[in-house]
Amino acid sequence: MRNGKFMVWAALLLVVGCGSKKSAETQETTAYSELGAPPARPRVSMPYVIAEAGVRLNPPASWDPDRVEVRTVSGKDADAMVPGADYSVTFDYRAEQPAHHDEPLLTLLVMHKTAWEKASSSVHGEAIDSTGDWVFVASTPDVNPYRRDLLDADQFEAMRLSMDDIRTAFSVEDGGPADSSLRAESNRR
Repeated sequence: MRNGKFMVWAALLLVVGCGSKKSAETQETTAYSELGAPPARPRVSMPYVIAEAGVRLNPPASWDPDRVEVRTVSGKDADAMVPGADYSVTFDYRAEQPAHHDEPLLTLLVMHKTAWEKASSSVHGEAIDSTGDWVFVASTPDVNPYRRDLLDADQFEAMRLSMDDIRTAFSVEDGGPADSSLRAESNRR
């Protein structure tokens, strides 16, 4: 008799346990079927606007916003990196693999025209636009910094831009750098 009660309880637990698991799966499936597939994160390519540097870049569709980080350096710090630069705006590829370092996809330099004329032969990059006082210089890496056949190498390569791509994506924002103190400082050079 005791074994019979035990068997009934065990069977009842088995049925109830399986039933509740199945109903949870059904609820989850029902929720997705009502809403469609789980919502995917939209890939929006918004323009990068660095107003103080007078830079606007409309990234191509190949740029994954999760893989790009923008670093802006100005004044003496920019000049220390590249003599004559008032601004340096770097678009870094954010490495996905933990052992890899982030690497620049594109660097935009903003230089006063007289500084560019003095430094143009020694600056790695090409003038892509100019205004009355300012020259905008772009530089890209010569080679893919990641070893071939790795995830980061493939993604970096897909995001690399030619100078023509950069000229198409770039525009001067509001006539150039917004910081009037840098404009005055550049005019003294």
